[in-house]
Amino acid sequence: MIRMMLNILIVLLLLGSNALAADPLPRVLVLGDNTYQGLSGSAGKELKGRAQVVWADPGDSSYALAHLDALIGKDKWDVIHFNLGLADLYYKDPSIKGIRAMSKSVGGVRVTSPELFEKNLVELVKQLKATGAKLIWASAVPATGVNYDPASEIEYNTIASKVMSAQKVSENDMHAFALACAKEKKKPPFQEPFLKAILSALEPGKK
Repeated sequence: MIRMMLNILIVLLLLGSNALAADPLPRVLVLGDNTYQGLSGSAGKELKGRAQVVWADPGDSSYALAHLDALIGKDKWDVIHFNLGLADLYYKDPSIKGIRAMSKSVGGVRVTSPELFEKNLVELVKQLKATGAKLIWASAVPATGVNYDPASEIEYNTIASKVMSAQKVSENDMHAFALACAKEKKKPPFQEPFLKAILSALEPGKK
């Protein structure tokens, strides 16, 4: 009887060990502004039991590059969906090192020049590729607010698209989606292209 109980215990321990050794859920890192915080939360609920979705705010491209190790962490990522641009287009006070809003009309300057934005993206993609994750670039949506030039995101999206094309990184054109929705005079349901892009990376070939 004791021997039988010991055998059962060994089997249970082995089963537990196998369960722990089973592949964990795929992990998705989302780097983007506050809009992506909400999208990531919704995607996490939608993909419950299929993937783990984690969001982090990368700030502007220079900040993202300087803090990329902390943003990525030490865990393995299967997919990284990333977006930059709007924080780079912002007008700031040039007299301080940090970022404080200042209108262009009173001397504000952009956080990041087009040349530096391209340079930063090239290096960011290089480092993100080194993680082994599938990368998805999301274009910046239309810039709104007093500290942006109207349609200024187009120039930076064009720069980004050139970098991503050269590096063979797939693109999620959130900008085009937003414009299409604007033509129909409806609020863009960004969750649709966002979730579709992640699922395409996690489950390629599956509709």
